[in-house]
Amino acid sequence: MKYAIISDIHGNSHAFEAVLADAEAVGVDKYLLIGDYASSFSQGNDVVNAIRKLKSAVVIRGNGEDYFFALKEKDPQELTHEQAKPIYWGYRNLSHDNLEYLLNLPKTEIITDSGVNIHLAHAMDLFYREPRIELFRSGIFCRLMEATPFTHGEYLRLAREALLATPGAIDEIQSLPVGVYLFGHNHLQFYMEYEGRLFVNPGSCGEPLDWDTRAAYTILTITDGVSQVEERRVEYNIQAAIDALDSSGFTEYAPLWSKIMKLEAAEAKDYFGQFVAHIAETGRKMGETQFPVSNVVWEEVVRTWGVI
Repeated sequence: MKYAIISDIHGNSHAFEAVLADAEAVGVDKYLLIGDYASSFSQGNDVVNAIRKLKSAVVIRGNGEDYFFALKEKDPQELTHEQAKPIYWGYRNLSHDNLEYLLNLPKTEIITDSGVNIHLAHAMDLFYREPRIELFRSGIFCRLMEATPFTHGEYLRLAREALLATPGAIDEIQSLPVGVYLFGHNHLQFYMEYEGRLFVNPGSCGEPLDWDTRAAYTILTITDGVSQVEERRVEYNIQAAIDALDSSGFTEYAPLWSKIMKLEAAEAKDYFGQFVAHIAETGRKMGETQFPVSNVVWEEVVRTWGVI
């Protein structure tokens, strides 16, 4: 069976539609969607509508959907933090049915094909451990690429080597049952095999951060218990995604966040992570460590961030 693995769409329906068309053209049998569907870009409703129309799909939630859980418990009058506006936008602009659909998705899932267990999760502690492995962090990936550019093939090799050299990582891999492990979250397309465990990160469909602006997804084919991986990148109408931020009202609602999303769409570089790091640093200087920071801190953040 041929599976399309898709993650981190983040409200970019133009990228998602292009990926779905490509997957259909190459004869995908089933879709495996692993989280973060409706925040960042402005068209989360369209994304969720398209997901719900898929005839054969396994869908789990990511940390983006977990944020919506937290918002549901709050008084709407409390949702005033400038820092959280992309999350507020996604939450407020979903239809009731689409919001309930996302909130009722499972956190993880396991399916079996020809005796091969496929484990679905939005993130894996193996790759996002502390201390963090630099090559699995999109912000550090960006700085490394700026200093000494490398190809995607070189990235796959370097990231694998970095993981296996991390104390405790091999033991952790060997403790996992043999099978396929799908994860996303960091917006960096990656895969590796080690002693019968195949790890696949399809990258980000809607918000790639690996210096390749094309929408990312990965095809997994299992035939008679043998797994094959094909990473795919798909051209889509980036300008349409950028224009939608303006026409939807998102730019007026969250102007600085809109600028960041436009830069990321155009360049596939992690401006979001850089900005969040600046927010955290400014908050610490002003005596705040909670998320989200107060709007007083936010004003200082905007004043002092010199990137845009």
